[in-house]
Amino acid sequence: MGGVPNVKKWPLFGNASQNIKTRQLIETNRSDTPLTIEVLKQRFQYCDDIVFQPLNRGYGKGTLVFLKEIASNEALSEVQGVLFELLSESAAKPDPTHLLNVLSTRFLLGKVADVKDARTVISGILSGCAILLLEECHSVFMFPTANSNGRSIAEPNTDQVVRGPREGFVERIDTNILLLRRRIQSSSLKVQYLTVGKQSHTRLAIVYVEDIAEESIVEEVRRRLTDINIDAILESNYIEELIADGPYSPFPTIYNSERPDRVCGDLLEGKVAIVTDGTPFVLTVPALFVEFFQSNEDYYDSFYTASIIRLIRVFGAIIAMLLPAFYVAVTTIHQDVMQTPLLIRVAGSREDLPFPVMIEALFMQLTFEVVREAGLRMPKAVGNAVTIVGTLVIGQAAVQAGLVGALMVIVVALTALTTFILPNYSFMQVFRYGNFPMLILAGLFGLMGILVGLMLLLAHLCSLRSFGVPYLSPVTPSAKEGWKDVLIRAPWWSMKKRNPVLADNNLQRSNNEPPLPPEP
Repeated sequence: MGGVPNVKKWPLFGNASQNIKTRQLIETNRSDTPLTIEVLKQRFQYCDDIVFQPLNRGYGKGTLVFLKEIASNEALSEVQGVLFELLSESAAKPDPTHLLNVLSTRFLLGKVADVKDARTVISGILSGCAILLLEECHSVFMFPTANSNGRSIAEPNTDQVVRGPREGFVERIDTNILLLRRRIQSSSLKVQYLTVGKQSHTRLAIVYVEDIAEESIVEEVRRRLTDINIDAILESNYIEELIADGPYSPFPTIYNSERPDRVCGDLLEGKVAIVTDGTPFVLTVPALFVEFFQSNEDYYDSFYTASIIRLIRVFGAIIAMLLPAFYVAVTTIHQDVMQTPLLIRVAGSREDLPFPVMIEALFMQLTFEVVREAGLRMPKAVGNAVTIVGTLVIGQAAVQAGLVGALMVIVVALTALTTFILPNYSFMQVFRYGNFPMLILAGLFGLMGILVGLMLLLAHLCSLRSFGVPYLSPVTPSAKEGWKDVLIRAPWWSMKKRNPVLADNNLQRSNNEPPLPPEP
């Protein structure tokens, strides 16, 4: 009954061989065949948002090509006014190169590109530039008409502080570079751009301080980014997974932040930042295990306050990882470690409960995670209320129904609360889900299972590297100067040198001495 139609005859697909040749022309950096209006129209076939505006004036035929959804109307009006003025100056047909030279003086941010440089021309159109093509001219002029509208600079949703700057990164890479330049006004701050993604052509920027960062680390970052071969980069996590050390490790070996002050502090320590267009999260490498316990506010408060808060974070991380496992191990296998009054109270609270302690703990942990995920996906107006009220109602109902013990609800709630102490969200996820393996080991083998789990965890951390730098440095291998900013924060006047594992070629940070009262 007619069979399958031959798709090659459908007008939608056009000439297959011609389309292949055109695509090969576009996908190469340069070609011997000039990029004409016909080639552009064929490349942008069925792209109704691409505008081809003919210009027929004194300089002969020309075409202005732009993407109307991105190009600014005000900038386009200015460009069209200048072009009509210049093209109408003479009815003769002089050399079009003269017009390009005049445009270069009128539009300082514009640039001239070769018609054989197909990738540059196509990328310019898709990024919001207006392209002027003239007949019998081997160059095109690219007008900077991209719309600069976007999300305004505001306080970041993550890494919030009580004292400190309120500016956060946005989705525009140019704005993010500006935020870094405003804080480090030095010619040593280097910014190198590159494009990644065969379809998205996402702009990336490698940012580092030349006098501080190790050249070997910069070269390694550049090599890994250049080796990326993927269709699209839609968020910085694409980059993070493609270049990170230990791809199967749950611990992040690349730090991400949306605070310019945090990234600038990392740059001044010798790290390299990777800024991705389209996301407010900037990556910094190498990442160390200890820095995930550090917050921006640690450097804006007194060193006494910052040191105490850091110790509280470490203690909270231990609770988040081990408290449910320790409770299960003690109540199931090692009851002898508890005092008699406490043992009697725990045994009384668990009377007539139908499930073992490990099953109760897993059930309550999963229930809390479900409620927390539901609160994140719901509208903000009801999300927080659902998370708090839902947890309380479910926990109380489970206790009254005799499914879990009241002490188990307290243990799970305290564990979930301590995970939010950690400043970095990616690092928090490790402790958020890392207590499940510990919980299972404790239920099966008791305290010995917890000990074996910690030994395996420590061995894994010792084996990790972040762009060649040991993950546990400056703890191991030990560095004296680095210890001043690990569990505690020493005063600024005493931290005269940087961490040697990050900036070995420029260790000196300052030469300050402790302040002394004036002599009488």
